[in-house]
Amino acid sequence: MARSLCVAFSRLVLLLVLASGMALVSGCRAGKGPAEYIFGLADVDTVEVRAVDGYPTCLSAVVKGTLRDTCTRISSVRQQRRDNLLILTVTTERPVDEVCAQTVKTFEVTTPLALDGLPLGEYELAANGVSTTFKWTGAVAIPR
Repeated sequence: MARSLCVAFSRLVLLLVLASGMALVSGCRAGKGPAEYIFGLADVDTVEVRAVDGYPTCLSAVVKGTLRDTCTRISSVRQQRRDNLLILTVTTERPVDEVCAQTVKTFEVTTPLALDGLPLGEYELAANGVSTTFKWTGAVAIPR
C-alpha cells in the first residue's frame, strides 16, 4: 500500500511539473504586449504605372516582388518626390519569435501615386531600387 501511494504521489508531482512547464511555455508572451518585428525592405522585381479610370485621372504604382519566408509580409509603402523622381519605399515586417517556412512567396502591392501639384512631364518611378519611366500628360500616364 505504501508503495502504491508513493507511485501515485510521484505521478502527481510529475504531472504538476509538466503542467506548470506547459503553462510557462504557452504563456510566455502573455504579459509582453504586441509581438516584436524585424523590419526590412521588400525584394522588388518590377514596378509599373497604371492609370485608374475616373475623373480626375489617378495613377497607381503596381509593385511586384518576393518575400523571403511565409511569415514576412508587407508592412508599409511610403512615397516621396524629388524633382522628377517618385520614390516608393516598400517595407516588410516579420515577427521575431516565429518559426517560418523558408519558402519564397510573391507579392503584388498597388498604391495610388500622389499627383497633387505634379507638373506635366517625364518622370521616373523607383521602388526599392527598381525603376520605370513614364510621361505625365495630366490626363494619362504614358509608359516609356
